[in-house]
Amino acid sequence: MKDGILGILNYALAKEIEGKNFYKSKLDNISNLQLKEIFSMLVEMEQGHAEYIKKLIKKYEDEKNLDVEFEEDDENLFQIREKKEITGGKIEEMTLDLSVVKMAYLIEDDFMNFYKNAAEKVENNDAKKLFEKLSKWEETHRDILYNIYRDLSNDYWTEMNFTPLY
Repeated sequence: MKDGILGILNYALAKEIEGKNFYKSKLDNISNLQLKEIFSMLVEMEQGHAEYIKKLIKKYEDEKNLDVEFEEDDENLFQIREKKEITGGKIEEMTLDLSVVKMAYLIEDDFMNFYKNAAEKVENNDAKKLFEKLSKWEETHRDILYNIYRDLSNDYWTEMNFTPLY
């Protein structure tokens, strides 16, 4: 039976590991302590996603079943955003942080769209629900990163005494 689910899961596993490695590699380059904390949490979350997908692959290979429980608590990221300011720092540090957050946003957006497209293409209802759930997780990460990017960007332009037209 060739339904594409294993191909999707294997690709998803590779992308989750790639995302984790990206966040981990950028930790030393980020100057903002709160942003470092968020990236550390994203490293852990992406590792959790990778472990979850490994379990899904094994379960699907062995039983053609996708019933593997996993709960993720994104509330911690929201609490950090509410309690701490992400802004501040030197202009040079702010531009680097802006670039890194923008890349992270694009990675999460890519993940979200990948899972959304996978959900639309598979015929298996369990797989469809699973990929929709994974898409929502990535959408949450993406939205958090967008808000951080927007705040950092606003601070940057305020510091530069300039407001872009976009």
